[in-house]
Amino acid sequence: MQRSPELETIIAGWFTAVNNGDPSWVDRYVSHQAATRLVDFDPDDVLSGEAAFAFLREQVLSLGGAIQVTPRHIEAYQAGDVGWGLSLVTITFPNGEHVLPRWSGVFHREGREWKLVQSHASLGIPSEELRAMMQQ
Repeated sequence: MQRSPELETIIAGWFTAVNNGDPSWVDRYVSHQAATRLVDFDPDDVLSGEAAFAFLREQVLSLGGAIQVTPRHIEAYQAGDVGWGLSLVTITFPNGEHVLPRWSGVFHREGREWKLVQSHASLGIPSEELRAMMQQ
């Protein structure tokens, strides 16, 4: 396994695409394979294949300019034709409020191009809040 600056740049490009409403990132880097998976913020959102591709493309188009996504940390690794990465980001809304989600993705090479085959985005809760809920 080795660090992958190439995938780190690709991941950063995802957030730039969201900020700019530019679906070309999705067109270039998201796999159309049936096994592609997307887990979004909604607890029941698990999309596959073309539905995952279409959702991400529509998300970029609808969010472009409406929110600002700022990566706070990006790291990525690869082993052969498989790569993975994560990012901690700040999403700032038009009213100035913000959330701090996590994003992770798995990539594989299709031909000579990296393609996203699994993506997960979530909002965590602080460990203290979780422990308090478990003690109730």
